[in-house]
Parts: sequence; C-alpha cells; structure tokens
Amino acid sequence: MSRSNSTLVIPLTLASALLLAPAAWAGLGEGAATIPRDHAALRGHALQVTPMQAYDRHELTTASGTTVHEFASRSGTVFAVSFNGPSLPDLKIMLGSHYDEYVAAARTRTGNHHVFTIDSPGLVMHIVKMPRGIKGLAHVPALLPSGVAARDLR
Repeated sequence: MSRSNSTLVIPLTLASALLLAPAAWAGLGEGAATIPRDHAALRGHALQVTPMQAYDRHELTTASGTTVHEFASRSGTVFAVSFNGPSLPDLKIMLGSHYDEYVAAARTRTGNHHVFTIDSPGLVMHIVKMPRGIKGLAHVPALLPSGVAARDLR
C-alpha cells in the first residue's frame, strides 16, 4: 500500500462505521441501566461486571472479537468507554450523545493516519490503529468519579 493510500485507512474505517451505525440506544454520559441494550446492539457475548472502588466496569466481547468496556459511576452514569480488538465497535452506540462531536472531529481530522485524538472539555477520545486491530478510550472529563483518572481505566 502506498503512503498516500495508507493515510486513508483510519478515516475510511471511521467513515464506514459512521455510515453503517444503527440508531444509538445509550452510551457515554447516559445511564448504566441501558448497558444491556448496548450489549444486545453490539451483539456481545458474556457480559461481565467488575465492581471497582468508585465505579463498575462492564465488559463484553462483540461478535467480531472486540472487547468493549463501559465504565459506570456509582450514580449510574457511563463516564467512559474503551475497546480493543480486530474491528471498531459501533461508535454511535458507544459514544451516545457525544457521537456528533466525534463525527465533526473525524471530518476535520488531519495528521497521523494511525492515531485519532479529540481533546475537548466535553470529550476526550484516543483511537490507535495497530497492525492487527484497533484500540481506543473515550471519556467525559466532568463525569469522572472523584479519585479516578482516565489513565486508570482499562
């Protein structure tokens, strides 16, 4: 693949996710009670909840083998989402009401074709395309529980 073609890999992957995404049910910044719907929409297997000190980590594996985490505060709000696997999960579901901010940033994106970053007061997101998959993390800074840093989320 030539350098000019390789710079299109993430934007095309992101664009295809934008075009193929169904309506959002829940996601970042929304209630944890909707996580089972996310699980069904992502065609996830083996939903597992791990209680942490200040939040619960909900984990599922999509049909394509991507591991997805939704981090819910004790008040029941999803404050962060992450994924790691062979394909990009449905970001419309994952990001919920923050999806439009992601779309706007993806359209104006420049720079490295393996890394996508948003760093705004309302949404911090980092996606890395690796040789055999994609991993990412998104969170809403204002929703992080007290004592929890984004670097602690896995």
